[in-house]
Amino acid sequence: MAEKKEHTIVEVESEAKQTAKKATAARKKVTEDGKTVVEVTASGNATPYRIGAILLWVVAIACEFLAILTYFGKINITFIPTIAWLIGLIVLDVVCVIIAAQLWKKSNKIDPASKANKVKFWLWNNLGLILCIVALVPVIIIMLVADSKNKNIDKKTRTIAVIVACVALLIGGLCAYDWNPISKEEKDAALAAVQGEVYWTQFGKVYHTHEDCGSLNNSDSLYHGSVDAAIEAGRTRICSFCAKKDDIDTTNLLTDGNEDEAK
Repeated sequence: MAEKKEHTIVEVESEAKQTAKKATAARKKVTEDGKTVVEVTASGNATPYRIGAILLWVVAIACEFLAILTYFGKINITFIPTIAWLIGLIVLDVVCVIIAAQLWKKSNKIDPASKANKVKFWLWNNLGLILCIVALVPVIIIMLVADSKNKNIDKKTRTIAVIVACVALLIGGLCAYDWNPISKEEKDAALAAVQGEVYWTQFGKVYHTHEDCGSLNNSDSLYHGSVDAAIEAGRTRICSFCAKKDDIDTTNLLTDGNEDEAK
């Protein structure tokens, strides 16, 4: 009786795996010239990304707080050198900041802010940068200013920790800054102007309305889906070549801005 039950479970799992493989294969097709084209669907829900970002920012600030306590000798783990523990907290801090910023930027592609208030628009899109500063600058300032009051950290340890924190701030800030924001007005204009499927590359910056666009010739893999899916994937600008070919009015659209570089 037990053997029969186990056999049934194995068959169900095998069928589930086969279904998953079929679903994955259905999302892919190979063109005549050998290119792999993968279908992408938009999630359409920004809330999980924003919740994830907020939770990671909380962890990042907690790491900063622990790093400050470690610096002043309030936390002393005997089997871990102070410098190792301090650097570990700073690194974990910046990793959380970077991942949180990517989640936040993703959510803003799904549900972008209005550009009516430019200051609010910039602050909202670059909340990741602001939180990066909040999570790293105070500990840098404390390590620089509180030097004479702290007898628990020698000069060499302090110097190393400050350098690591400054590098972390630089890397975190560059990763957190939104270099490619889109507003609600611009996304709505794109959704209204482009009705069919669009195509983009793995590392490209724009989406194309034509699979045979000349700028896609050198790419072995393409992704395709709705404009919504392309924007969610970070491709917020339409290829100017494709727009011209389809006679699309780009007055209110973000374009690549350079007809010599469509990717």
